[in-house]
Amino acid sequence: MKTVSILRHRAWLVLLLGLLATIAVPAGASADPDHSNALYTATNNPAGNSVIAFTRNSDGTLTQRETVSTGGTGIAAQPPFSFPIVDSSGSINVARDGHVLFVVNDGDNTISSFLVTGSGLKLVDHVSSGGILPVSLTSTDRLLYVVNEESSNIYGFRYLPSGQLTPLPGQAPGGRALSSAFPNTVAAQIGFTPDGGQLVVTERGLPKPSGVIDTFQVTADGLAGPAQGHTGVGSVDPNPFGFAFDNAGHLLVSNAGFVVAPGDGPPPIPQVFDPLEFNGTSSSYNLSSSGTLTLTSDVPSRGRAACWLVVSKDGKYAFVTNTLSDTIPDIFTGKGGVTRYAVASDGTLSYLGQVDTSPGNPGDEAVSPDGKFLYVLTPTVFGPDTSHIDVYQIGAGGSLTRVASPDSLPATVSGLGVS
Repeated sequence: MKTVSILRHRAWLVLLLGLLATIAVPAGASADPDHSNALYTATNNPAGNSVIAFTRNSDGTLTQRETVSTGGTGIAAQPPFSFPIVDSSGSINVARDGHVLFVVNDGDNTISSFLVTGSGLKLVDHVSSGGILPVSLTSTDRLLYVVNEESSNIYGFRYLPSGQLTPLPGQAPGGRALSSAFPNTVAAQIGFTPDGGQLVVTERGLPKPSGVIDTFQVTADGLAGPAQGHTGVGSVDPNPFGFAFDNAGHLLVSNAGFVVAPGDGPPPIPQVFDPLEFNGTSSSYNLSSSGTLTLTSDVPSRGRAACWLVVSKDGKYAFVTNTLSDTIPDIFTGKGGVTRYAVASDGTLSYLGQVDTSPGNPGDEAVSPDGKFLYVLTPTVFGPDTSHIDVYQIGAGGSLTRVASPDSLPATVSGLGVS
């Protein structure tokens, strides 16, 4: 009996070792058994990009725990407007299971991947983005896609549970081209549809009668088909920027507002105090299985530069950041920094009101996985050299109550990811 017992234990040991071997984990690292309750942002430092990791406490507040190099670099002045941040939505992506983190390095055209471990973030890979100026990432089912702004293309990867990245087999060297090219359009975000069957990319127009929303069919092998460019499907707004999907799969998009194109007249930068520029709206669309878009609503944000959009976990509310606040000259104050919308069962948006952020220019957003808190990254693109992360409790009716505003962050911080 003793011999049988020993053999059984050996059999279980062999089985366990076999299972562990299927998970490629860097030496000295182990997958974090409690990978939840974290928040990440990146420094976008041109001397060396890093991820700043926080613990999310039960009351929504944040405790900074580590800063880890990506092995890549940020960019001091991102084209076309020379902003010191990654001017996009989705520059940080957390895989659905929370074990892997991806970050763009727009200064050296690379992507970094990290394994989330019990002892902290472990850099696993640092690879070419397959283009020039990577700005946004999206992942699903071991697939990762990036959109590159200046080369106007998307590029796909397979990743292991450890986060190691491999370009998709069968993919063209340049991935897939967007339907319109930089600098006439400027990519802002890439995202998978909830079922993973399509990709969506928003492109701002500088200036055009309307911006462009591209859709791509995704094959069973993960390869993206040709871009289907959609113009004039929504408002006359030329700058679709951030987007998310409600629980029924409707596409919700924030529109930054008309902006003068660089080179269209002195000075060649957006005129943030011009009342004709940056009047934001938000739109909702039905997205068909063939990739066509049908507008269902287009509603002013009553703020300026409506750039980032997220949806509550129950799908009933959308929150949009107005980077230039709601009036002139309050562009540095955070006044009216977040617009709240109700989302109807057909995706139609209804304006609910605004809340203020801390001083600065509210940007990237993230909702905690439990749906209790909204996090808003508030860098100071146009103002003093400070940055914050505003924390709001999400209440009944989509109400927002600010509970904290951690500061002492680099002015160039970019992107938010939560788990």
